[in-house]
Amino acid sequence: MTMLRPDPSGLDSDGKPTLWSNDMQSDDVRDLLTTATEGQAEGRHWKLMYRTRLLAVDSFVVVGAVTLAQIGRFLILTPKEADPAHTWESVTILSAIIAATWLLALGVLQSRDISLVGIGVEEYRRVVSATVWVFGLIAVLSLLLRTEVSRGYLVIALPLGLVGLIACRHLLRRNLAKRRLRGEFLTRVLVLGKPDSIDMLCRSLKRSTHTGYSLAGVCIPDFDDATGATLSTPLGMLPVLGDEHSVEVALRLTGADALVVTAVEHLGHDKMRKLAWRLDAVGVDMIVVPGMMDIAGPRLKLRPIDNLPLFHIERPRFDGAMAYSKRLFDVLFAFAALVAVAPVMVAAAIAIKLDDAGPTFFKQVRVGRHGERFHIVKLRTMTVDAEDRKDSERAAVNSGGVFFKTANDSRITQVGRFLRRTSIDELPQLFNVLSGSMSIVGPRPLVPGEGDTVEYFVQHRSLVKPGITGLWQISGRSDVNEEERIRLDHLYVDNWSIVMDLVIVWRTVHAVLKRQGAY
Repeated sequence: MTMLRPDPSGLDSDGKPTLWSNDMQSDDVRDLLTTATEGQAEGRHWKLMYRTRLLAVDSFVVVGAVTLAQIGRFLILTPKEADPAHTWESVTILSAIIAATWLLALGVLQSRDISLVGIGVEEYRRVVSATVWVFGLIAVLSLLLRTEVSRGYLVIALPLGLVGLIACRHLLRRNLAKRRLRGEFLTRVLVLGKPDSIDMLCRSLKRSTHTGYSLAGVCIPDFDDATGATLSTPLGMLPVLGDEHSVEVALRLTGADALVVTAVEHLGHDKMRKLAWRLDAVGVDMIVVPGMMDIAGPRLKLRPIDNLPLFHIERPRFDGAMAYSKRLFDVLFAFAALVAVAPVMVAAAIAIKLDDAGPTFFKQVRVGRHGERFHIVKLRTMTVDAEDRKDSERAAVNSGGVFFKTANDSRITQVGRFLRRTSIDELPQLFNVLSGSMSIVGPRPLVPGEGDTVEYFVQHRSLVKPGITGLWQISGRSDVNEEERIRLDHLYVDNWSIVMDLVIVWRTVHAVLKRQGAY
């Protein structure tokens, strides 16, 4: 396929630009346009259907939460005969007002924004924010108007509704991800950029298939028709549909819903502004890929100066209130987890002792925050002389990478293989968390000298405490290649938050049960 441009001779019978191409017949173009139109209609249909489904689910959960709170508080806990201050009619009116306000808040904060579904934690954050705002507003109005709102009612409705909303959103996400893997509910996009930036985008999309972006083609600035009509990317061969002047034709030809621009620096301010106007005229959204990678939304602040939009990238914070809240979460979670898993640890210790009569625990020096060294504690899964045989084992498998871990390590005992597959061997690290040398979530602690060959790697990851679990563990564990593991560690350090930690802990349960990459 060669470069397509608007036909300078004029418009078609519908008043739209006609197309010309050196090697495409008009029938071929007409077939492509028909397919593109059908794809656009299908895209609009699934987005409308999904928004409707979100509204229906939100309504069901919110109405159910306030109804159960009303029944539980005024019929079960305190019957209305014993609480004359609240008649059933007045409480029903209050429930209806709260439900309507709650649903309105979810809409105002754009928690049903179709661009958020299935991507990151921003959707969940908006659901939490809307819920907190509603109940905060109720508390303030109750104080100002001097009206009594039953605390028991709110105590039931708030957590019940919040958990229900998040759980239902999660189930909808899982269903959406499965359908996207089958090629449904996709957002078709056209990419405008240089080959190297397009390659970078394709790598990210390949790692995140659940986001639902389907690349329909590419436009390359200053494209030379003689260089070829396809571009090889991690997502396969993509047709080259022209340069920056061919965008409107390529959008119509492919039926794309949005244009992804990765060539901001090449186009410059003036061309980007005019490109935005051109997209407005055809009703297509623009998605701009910034030069910085792996930066989460909360760190990006838009601060315009004289109508020039400037993105201020805040430095990651590792102190203050967030650090104290992380430490509080670590202590509470570690203590509760130790109480729950104590019988499992005892049983594992007995199995290790019966296997080869060696020591139950394994201690090793690791590098912690700010380069401080500490002793990590694990249940022993290798032979007693494992450390002495490490170099010979590494030479035997011909491993010269940054990290060394293999599924065929001959030093692992029979009991140890089971403990590793189930991650039971990691449980004693909860004591490291209580002592303050580790956190529940963070990059895995490195052995001294490990990773020194990678520029900035050890120094940057040491800004936070190492963790029992992290992005590496929920992304495939030992099956993740070295380059991806390094990227994930940097990603966590640059963007960590309490919400991210909670999501990682939740996904860790699934990763442990799946046992993928555990060796």
